[in-house]
Amino acid sequence: MYPLIIDHRPPYLRLAPAEVSLLTLPLGAGSFLQHLADRLALAPERMDRELLVVPAFPYGRRYEQRIRSSVAVDVRVIQPEELAAALDEYESADDLLLLDPKRWPVGDVDLAAAVRRNGDYRAATHWIILGADSERIRERVERDGNGRVKRVCRLYDRATWPDVATTGIFLSLASARTVRDARFSSLADLRSALLAKGVLSRDVPLAMDVVDLTQAQGVLALSERMLAEDLRGRSRPGFVAKHAELLVGRECRIHPSARLIGPVILHQRVTVEAGVTIVGPTVVGGGSRIQCEAVVAQSVLVDNTVVAAGATVRHRVASGRCSASAAATEPPAEPSCLTVGPVDEHWGAGGMGATPMGLARRVRRVHLAVKRVLDVVLSLAGLLVLSPLLIVVAVLIKLESPGPVLFVHRREQKGGKEFPCLKFRTMAANAHRQQRVLYKQNALDGPQFKLRHDPRITRVGCWVRGTNIDELPQLINVLLGHMSLVGPRPSPFRENQICVPWRRARLSVRPGITGLWQICRSEDRSAGDFHQWIFYDIAYVRHLSIWLDMKIVLATVLTQGGRWSVPLSWMVRGEAGSLGSRRRPAVA
Repeated sequence: MYPLIIDHRPPYLRLAPAEVSLLTLPLGAGSFLQHLADRLALAPERMDRELLVVPAFPYGRRYEQRIRSSVAVDVRVIQPEELAAALDEYESADDLLLLDPKRWPVGDVDLAAAVRRNGDYRAATHWIILGADSERIRERVERDGNGRVKRVCRLYDRATWPDVATTGIFLSLASARTVRDARFSSLADLRSALLAKGVLSRDVPLAMDVVDLTQAQGVLALSERMLAEDLRGRSRPGFVAKHAELLVGRECRIHPSARLIGPVILHQRVTVEAGVTIVGPTVVGGGSRIQCEAVVAQSVLVDNTVVAAGATVRHRVASGRCSASAAATEPPAEPSCLTVGPVDEHWGAGGMGATPMGLARRVRRVHLAVKRVLDVVLSLAGLLVLSPLLIVVAVLIKLESPGPVLFVHRREQKGGKEFPCLKFRTMAANAHRQQRVLYKQNALDGPQFKLRHDPRITRVGCWVRGTNIDELPQLINVLLGHMSLVGPRPSPFRENQICVPWRRARLSVRPGITGLWQICRSEDRSAGDFHQWIFYDIAYVRHLSIWLDMKIVLATVLTQGGRWSVPLSWMVRGEAGSLGSRRRPAVA
């Protein structure tokens, strides 16, 4: 098995020398190519044939020299049109391990172990990154010829996302002879070409996130992670650890007045002049010079970069000469760097885990874990204690009118995925078919629907609704993980399409049987202001805590399910006392 890596020259390197490419970027204490060699366990003593590098751009002799000097194994640079001739030297039993590092996983993936697990499977294998967030969804909007929305389609299974097969492949393993006759410029093209030739193929999904290294923000995200790894105590040949967050290469000159705030790595022969400030995470490539009073913050400097006196380089992959005027006009990289999902905040020293935001996220995760344990215990206990009442209600509903005992309605849970929300049936069978006819009599605003005197409600249903007993079967939803005891009101898909920002907030937690809206809304339950409902749900998400959940449960019991209103200021600090129907908070 022999490795082949496709190299690229992204747009952010347009000012860099012609020999600079994605593989030669300084990341951590080495080049990106050296990082890949380490991941593949390509030790020189184990290599009996060169590492193949195929640039996807025109190159010259200086590029070849740069590639060979950036890694400790033998490297052979070949043009795409020369690949077929180069592979003639390989035997029929030889395999190619092809990497396209344009999009790279941010998780700890052992490439060598992944290939070993492939076993004796002799057909082509493609490793596809699907993203670490299993609850992430995508939406597709279909429009007619006039641009009007016809429908919104949601995709939950990541394997069905249309672009996964084209943008998610970062590693392929195939026979050298089958690759020889294929024409491709990316691994997605290779996959299609092999399928067209009738070569058996399989896709191996990887549940981790990916950074787009064709964008500067993706390089900065990967650089931050590699900085944390290289500063974690491992000795790096050619570098001296000045302190826990600073590695300095050979022949570096640092003026005593310069301030280096880690994590920072300086490669060989870097000059840092008087009054310079470097703020990490930052990597400064070999031979670079940062002149007097310049500032470099959260950036990657390509080898031989010159930062002019007084210039500021921030959130950039910088190369060439960075003058004060050029640095001021060139926009920094956007902070978002992921193409699939969020980066794990546990990045070690200097990473997001050390920030107050990272700490807050860890506290939130602990809270959600404790909340889930309480949900399971309390819902199971509630079902056991209330089982006689549930049986009596079920019998009464069945005796009064034909139809099922439970009404099952599709609602949206955390992440927007639908679930069957259970309630005792309080209306005549097939009552939902009459809703369109009765919609003109709707007593509520927004997408909600409710009638003051609904002719569809049965006599038992009227009593069950008035006492909120109809909601008790949702304890089963809580036990199954669809819902929580406390949370935003569960809503169907159509009600969550009014405004994306608050929809994302509400669907960031599990919906609940009770919540702030049930106990704090206006005492006139028929008023049902839509803006009020959304306000209380978002207020709950913003102040999420176990203590708040306990107060909401207690208030629900004391008010008999929200028969009278509780001031919001009693529940959370810093919020309005009671909105009622007199005030409508703005909903963005």
